[in-house]
Amino acid sequence: MQKEPTHILIVDDEPSIRNLLADYFQSLNYRISTAEQAEPALEMINNDSKIDLLITDIDLPGMSGIDLLRMTRELKPDIPVVIITGLKTLEYAISAIKNGAHDYITKPFDPADVRKVVEKVLRYRLSSQKREKLFSFTGSMNINFEIPTSQIDAGVVSEYLAKFLLNSGFCPQDDFHQLYVALMETLINAIEHGNLELPSSIKGNDFNKLMRFEELREKRLNDPRYGERKIKVSFLYHPRRFSLTISDEGPGFDWKDYLNPQHQISQASTKPYGRGFMLIRHVVDEVYFNEQGNAITLVKTKH
Repeated sequence: MQKEPTHILIVDDEPSIRNLLADYFQSLNYRISTAEQAEPALEMINNDSKIDLLITDIDLPGMSGIDLLRMTRELKPDIPVVIITGLKTLEYAISAIKNGAHDYITKPFDPADVRKVVEKVLRYRLSSQKREKLFSFTGSMNINFEIPTSQIDAGVVSEYLAKFLLNSGFCPQDDFHQLYVALMETLINAIEHGNLELPSSIKGNDFNKLMRFEELREKRLNDPRYGERKIKVSFLYHPRRFSLTISDEGPGFDWKDYLNPQHQISQASTKPYGRGFMLIRHVVDEVYFNEQGNAITLVKTKH
């Protein structure tokens, strides 16, 4: 069976750059798609499951290359991104790397140098896919994190654990997003309502309340009394069952208002904590709290 050619999407509003890269990589038997702006490129990314690499300029009309990078990371996190910048400074390149770019190229460039970057990134992607396949042979695993609140990224931790469950064969692709959201909800509760002691009541639904909530959140993240508190994550995996315990150093809360003695949801609550429980409990099989209410354990069995 003949292997499909590697598919590269090139996004640049300069036709000369676009055509130069397209012609060069086509001559090397790559499959090439191009776009002048981020918006049509996003449509391609969303609709084409065979894109292997994105090369995009930072400075695009409309949505920027950094925004395209962020959206690509959300839609298709497996697609590696190489950024092109016309400024010979590290500022934009560093910003791109922080937002998930795998590498960068500065204009003017030699196509041969771009090829080196592309082949390096694609080798990394192939190695990453092989590592993920290795997870399917995992007999058991115990992972523990202890991260300061000011440094933890709930999305990164949740994606890492949910992807492990997907790649190990514990859950199908259709369940990945539900698990990711449940883990995110649990971590955010520990961060915001636990260590940062931000009550749900101040969040509200209108824009002004949300802005005030975000301002207070940022202030407390930068306050060592809150920001240096640790979030502890303990993940225990077996092929038929996993448990995840997340604990914070906050004062805890009275979980008995929401769960009965058997740790089942006692009622369909409209309160913020209750809504979180409903979401989490819908995805996992069992939910437990410690007595203080600052540690939660999620348990799920493979069906």
